[in-house]
Amino acid sequence: MTEIDPRELRNCFGKFATGITVITALAPDGTKIGLTVNSFSSLSLDPPMILWSLDLKSNSVDALKASPHFAVNVLASDQMEASNNFASPSDEKFVGVDLIHSDYNLPLLSETVAYLECKNVGQYKGGDHLIFIGEVVNFKINDKKPLLYANGQYAVAARHPGTKQADPGIRAKTSNDDFIIPLLLRSFWELSDPFYQELLDAGIPVAHARILVHLNHSPKLTTKEVAEAIRVDMASVAMSVSWLCDAGHLTKLDDDRLIMSEPGQALLDDVQCRAERFEQEVLDGYTPDEIVMLKSMLRKLIYRKEV
Repeated sequence: MTEIDPRELRNCFGKFATGITVITALAPDGTKIGLTVNSFSSLSLDPPMILWSLDLKSNSVDALKASPHFAVNVLASDQMEASNNFASPSDEKFVGVDLIHSDYNLPLLSETVAYLECKNVGQYKGGDHLIFIGEVVNFKINDKKPLLYANGQYAVAARHPGTKQADPGIRAKTSNDDFIIPLLLRSFWELSDPFYQELLDAGIPVAHARILVHLNHSPKLTTKEVAEAIRVDMASVAMSVSWLCDAGHLTKLDDDRLIMSEPGQALLDDVQCRAERFEQEVLDGYTPDEIVMLKSMLRKLIYRKEV
């Protein structure tokens, strides 16, 4: 039998892309337990069961074995910091972490892709790990993108460019792919809907984001000028501007012109970071030349009157 090199085997295992979870529970003394785990897997639908494994050398093994319940928090693509936090040996992992209510008194992380509350029904030794079996007693899912781990680094999920979204025959009956306006509209909806939903999931109304983005490019506009620029009705923009001013994201000058504050810039940075990541997901699988050509053609359409 060929001798197995542990390091190379780890690299081999790393070729399998996994989601990332944070297992949370309460120790018998009431102390919160939280650790990052990517060994999670579904096991059974009837009864509803899952499994995950933990290194036998972990300091949390005994406490988790004694806990009657545990939770599997499936991290979202914007929760890389949470993954790093709960992967650390710190005793202060839960400091500053937003938690949500659990009927089973479990520390559930907010803003995740999903969570599953499980009854701890058994443990089985598997080599240098302990396999935990959980029976799902409650769960919730959110419309967010998951955080992945592959090849020793974080990754995000993206629809494969070769995936067919609809039967070509069906598309032909519902729209004409020879006309550019329907194509542009459909591509806009395809990209904007999931991104806008992600912003809403993060508590960022789309109108707020659009106002901040435009003021970043064209500062010191009035509310009316902002409404005309982003093509949203005046009443809606006025409400958003009022909220942004009250929250300290915008400051209204004496002549009613708007400027962004430091908190507003921080919120804009968050939106732009999400947009950059989302763009990478959408364009994954396309060549650099194809991306350059796409952006060039769009710019020509946008600025065609100035040419």
